[in-house]
Amino acid sequence: GKPHPAVYLKVAKKLGVKPTNCLVLEDSVTGLIAAKAAAMKTIVIPEDKTDPRFSLADLVFISMLEIIDYLKQTA
Repeated sequence: GKPHPAVYLKVAKKLGVKPTNCLVLEDSVTGLIAAKAAAMKTIVIPEDKTDPRFSLADLVFISMLEIIDYLKQTA
């Protein structure tokens, strides 16, 4: 269970990719911590926008539309 990174590491292994090549989209602090512990890049849409722990993420957005725009620009 989160925040243990095992769930993310297991998925990466099944997909045959390195954890460092994974991008995780999260909305919870425990999920963010699990993904970071798995050495994965993280994007969050915070469930609580006032929680400073979300600053641990690589990128923070306020909506899925912002994430879609970001991914289009970086593709």
